[in-house]
Amino acid sequence: MWLTEDEFEDLLYTIRKKPVKSRGVNPGEKYLRDRAIIYLLTYAGLRVDELSNLKLTDIDLELKQIRIVGKGMKVRTVPISNTLLAEIKDWLFFRAEMANQKPHVEDSPYVFCSQRSPKFTVRGIQTMVENYSLPNKKLTPHMFRHTFCKWMLKATNNDIEKVRRLAGHSNIATTSRYLKDSYSDLADAVDALPNF
Repeated sequence: MWLTEDEFEDLLYTIRKKPVKSRGVNPGEKYLRDRAIIYLLTYAGLRVDELSNLKLTDIDLELKQIRIVGKGMKVRTVPISNTLLAEIKDWLFFRAEMANQKPHVEDSPYVFCSQRSPKFTVRGIQTMVENYSLPNKKLTPHMFRHTFCKWMLKATNNDIEKVRRLAGHSNIATTSRYLKDSYSDLADAVDALPNF
């Protein structure tokens, strides 16, 4: 399961307009943090544990790339798009200000912290994402990874090898699952036939 562009837009609207209440979390902080997490999952294709373990030193804003330690300690580098770069910069700027007020943030090597812990856990991220579920779709962090693969296939004209490398799949068969087109993709293809 993945998100359509419309569903992703609806989700961003929901995050902006109706932040999910969380005990003791500043709404501004929650908004920027949640948005940055959603963007990293969707625009970099991170697995939830990769996101939880992401360190400040893994992000290179100058070279516009993220170093990701994936399954089996395999390291991959994913380029940062301009869209993602803006989100990351917003979050890191806010995080730096938070570090002045919260010692556990200042001392943390991780990009994302929870309210009281220097690391936002996998379970914490899963719960946060699930709280934003759409009326007809229960959201999971992995759904954003599926979305990344689906959107990347479309953006690369189905270049499965590029997508495999970006997603950190060791086997191309894993990536090829995303080639299965949705009905709307098939309808768009048929509509794109030349008219005579």
